[in-house]
Amino acid sequence: PLTDLRWSDTDVDHMVRVQRAVLAARLDRLEGAADLAAEAALLLGQVDARGIGALESGSTAHVSATDSTGLACAVTVSSGYSSGMVAAGTGVWLNNCLGEQELNPRGLHGLPPGTRLLSNMAPTVGRHTDGTTLAIGSPGADRITTAVVQAIAGLVNGGLGLQAAVNHPRVHVHRAGRPNEEVKVETEPSMYFGGVAATLRRPDGHLVAAADPRRDGAVRLVHLRP
Repeated sequence: PLTDLRWSDTDVDHMVRVQRAVLAARLDRLEGAADLAAEAALLLGQVDARGIGALESGSTAHVSATDSTGLACAVTVSSGYSSGMVAAGTGVWLNNCLGEQELNPRGLHGLPPGTRLLSNMAPTVGRHTDGTTLAIGSPGADRITTAVVQAIAGLVNGGLGLQAAVNHPRVHVHRAGRPNEEVKVETEPSMYFGGVAATLRRPDGHLVAAADPRRDGAVRLVHLRP
């Protein structure tokens, strides 16, 4: 029954309406299109024009943790899908992607077995000589590295607090070096620029955490009794 799935009548009605619209568009516009790519681009252009485009990289998550002793851990993982294997004794869920080897300049089989693959994921931990410890990272495909770097720069070089550094506006160069580059300015916070999650231990042992308002991040402080 629907009550077991926690769906209301409104939820079901909405899903039915969406599926009807999508399947009708496929049947009426795509199935018999002479130029499928052009027709699909036209549909996507209508979506983009209304500002309701699909959110990119919605399946990567990041968790940062720091404790009062200064230990820090940062984990970035592609959630919702995997290779179906967990590394024995670790609880680590292995990814299902080995990189886009067909795009490698050296060819599909250009990398020998055991080669560490290039990745945009950048879970980061850092420690200062004064005892400050930082754990930080973000989802966001090729925006991960730029988001993390800018948040760290705001904290370390800009003198911002942790949350202010995470909230600060960002810039991202997409496909650098290609002709006809255009500058696009987002007028509202956008998950396109990642979703930085960071935790910080100050020299006095005080703990600080920050979640990016661009995505559905959250902060939790856990007190453990000895």
